[in-house]
Amino acid sequence: MVGSMLTGCGGSGSSSGGTGNEGTTAAVQTGTAAGNESGEAAAEPVELTFWSMAQRKEFEDNIIAAFTKKYPEIKITPTYYSTDDIKANLKVAASSGTLPDMWYNWGGSLASYYPANGLTYDFTEYAKQHNWEEKYLASSLELCTLEGQLSGIPQSVAMMNVWYRQDIFKKYNLEVPKTFDELEKVCETLKENGVVPFATGGQYGWHVMRYIQDLLEYYGGIEEHDGINNMTTDWGTSEAVTKAFAKFKEWTDKGYFNEGFLTEDPNDCRMYLYNGTCAMIIDSPTMASQIMIAEQDASLYSFFAFPTESNGDGTGRMAAYVKMTQVNKNVSDAQLDAIVKFWDFYYNAEENPEFSKIEQPIAIKGAELPESFAIADGVMELMDACGIYTQMDQALPAQVADQMFAAQDNVVIGNMKPEEVGESVQTAIRSYLAENQ
Repeated sequence: MVGSMLTGCGGSGSSSGGTGNEGTTAAVQTGTAAGNESGEAAAEPVELTFWSMAQRKEFEDNIIAAFTKKYPEIKITPTYYSTDDIKANLKVAASSGTLPDMWYNWGGSLASYYPANGLTYDFTEYAKQHNWEEKYLASSLELCTLEGQLSGIPQSVAMMNVWYRQDIFKKYNLEVPKTFDELEKVCETLKENGVVPFATGGQYGWHVMRYIQDLLEYYGGIEEHDGINNMTTDWGTSEAVTKAFAKFKEWTDKGYFNEGFLTEDPNDCRMYLYNGTCAMIIDSPTMASQIMIAEQDASLYSFFAFPTESNGDGTGRMAAYVKMTQVNKNVSDAQLDAIVKFWDFYYNAEENPEFSKIEQPIAIKGAELPESFAIADGVMELMDACGIYTQMDQALPAQVADQMFAAQDNVVIGNMKPEEVGESVQTAIRSYLAENQ
C-alpha cells in the first residue's frame, strides 16, 4: 500500500465521437458443442446479446473469444456503441421491447429508468443466495441498487479524488489539506507563486460539475446534499446551492482555474498538470492510466480526498459512480447462469487475457490493480473510509443536469448571480416532474 496516497479524507461522464447510431456488431464464433477446453461434458447451447462501449471493442472481442474457447456452448454477440448512441438506443429498445440480454450502463438516473419500468432482472435475492456481499465492494452494490432493486452486476467504480503534483507541493512546503480551510490556504500559496491551483475544462459541463458537487457537499452536508441530488430538497431555497456557486465564482475570479477553462475540452485539461501550469485536478482513477499513457513520471503524482468534511468527524464523502451490467428481466435461467459465468471470467486476472486493459478499479473485493494503475493503489480503501455520494450528473435527470451546467457557465461569465442558480434549476425540476408524472 502506498502510504502517501491515504493522506486526508474528505471527500465521468464523457463525450465521445459516435460510431454510427446502428452500432458495430461482431458475432463471436463458438467452437463445437462437443465439450469445452477442460474436457467437461457439453452443456445446452446458450445465446446472448450484449451491448457495450465502442472504446472497448478490441479487447472485449478478445475476451469473448477466450471465454468462448472455455465455454463453447455459450455464444455472445456483442454490439458496440458510442457514449451517446448507447444511451439513445437503449431507450429505443426499451420502448420497442427489443432490449439485449445484457448491456453496459452507468448508475444513477441513467440506469434507474430500466428497473423503474420493470425491464431489468432484480439481483437482490440472487446476491443474497450467492454471497455477493463477500464478492463485491459494498459501495458498488449500493450504487447498483436503484428503485429498491439490485439492478445490475457491478463492473467498476469511479470515485473523484484530487490528483496533485507532489513535487510542486514539496517545492512550496505544502501539506495535503485535511480541511477545507487548509485547501484554500494551499490554493492561495500556489497562486502567490505563479501556479494555478486547479485544472478543469468547461465543455460539456461535467468536469466543472465535479468542483461544484464537492462544494455542495461541504456547504450542505450529507442530508441537504442528498436531498439536492434526489430533488426532494428545494434548490431555490437552499443556502448550500448559493454558497457553493458563490465560492466557485470567488475561486474563478481569484484565478484558481486555468485561464479560459469554459471552452476547454475536459479530456485535454490533464496537460496542465503534466506541464506544471496547474497543481491539482479532480479526476477518477483513470488519471493513473492517463499519466502512464502520457509518459509522465508517475512518482510526481498522488491523490487525496477533497475535504468536504461532511461526516462530522473531520472526514467527508466523495463523489462516485458505478459502471454496471444490466440484465434483461426475461432471460432464462440458463442465460442468467451464462451471464454470471462471463463476468466472473471477465474479472479473473488469471483467465482473462486482456485483464490489464479493462476499466479499473474493478468492483471485486481484494482485486489487485494492474501495473498501469499502480499509482492509484489505495484509492478503494480511501473511498471505503470516506463514504460516497452519487455523482450529480448521474443522480439528476439529464434535462435538470443540463440546466445546472448552463448555470455554471452563466455564473462564471457574470450573466447569473449565485443566488439565482437555485431557482433556475428548481424550475427545470418542476418541468421534469410535470412531464414525468
